[in-house]
Amino acid sequence: MHKLIALELKRNRLRLYHIATLICGVTMLGFQYLMAAIPYMDPTEPDAELFSQYPFLMGITCLVCMAIFSILSAVMASRFVVEEYSGKRAILLLSYPISRKKVLSAKLMLVLLYTVGAMLLCGAVIQTVFFLTELLFPICSDHLTIKVILQSLGFLLCCSVLAGLLGVVSLWFGFRKKSVSVTIVASVILVTLVCQMISAAIQYFPILWIVTGIATICSLIAVLDLFRQVERMEV
Repeated sequence: MHKLIALELKRNRLRLYHIATLICGVTMLGFQYLMAAIPYMDPTEPDAELFSQYPFLMGITCLVCMAIFSILSAVMASRFVVEEYSGKRAILLLSYPISRKKVLSAKLMLVLLYTVGAMLLCGAVIQTVFFLTELLFPICSDHLTIKVILQSLGFLLCCSVLAGLLGVVSLWFGFRKKSVSVTIVASVILVTLVCQMISAAIQYFPILWIVTGIATICSLIAVLDLFRQVERMEV
C-alpha cells in the first residue's frame, strides 16, 4: 500500500495543497485573535461574553477549519480520483496489473490522511501560538487550564477526522456523476449541514462524537460503493 501511495505522490504534486494549508493557518490565526477581541470592540453586544471563553473560541475556529479542509479534501479527491477515473486516464489506470481496490484504496488513504494530518498540524499550531500569547498577554477573561487545552485538542482531533470523512462522502456523490463540480458542491452542502448540527457541540461535546460516528458509517458505505463501481468499470 505504501508503494502505491508513494507512486501517487510522484504523479500528483502536493505543493498547492501545502500552500493552501499554510494560507489557512495564517488566516485562521488572525481570525482567532479577531474573535477574541470582540468583547473589547463591542462590549454592549449580548453575546460578547461568549467570545471571552476559550472553549467557544477554539470551537468556532475548529468548525471553520473543518469546513475549509473538508472542501480542500473534496478538491483533492476530485483530482486524485474523479479525474483519474474519467476519459483516457481511466483506460490507463484500469489496465494496471494491480487490484483495482488497492489502487483506489491508496488514493483514498492519501486524501484522507493528508486532510486529517494537515488540519491537525494547522490547528495545533494555531492553538499553541494562541495559548502561548494568552499566557504572556491575555486577551480573554477566561482562565486557561489544562482541562481547557485538552478539550480544545480533543475537539480539534474530532473535527480533523470529520473533515477527512466528509471529503470521502463528497467524493461518493461526485464519482457517480464523474464530475469535479458535483464533488465540490456536495462538500459545501455537507459542510453547511454538519456545521449547523455540531455548533451545539461547543457546549455539549458528545454531539460531536455522535456526528463523527455517523460520518464514519456513511464513509464506510461510500468506500464500499466506490469499490463496487470501480470493479464494474470496463476498459
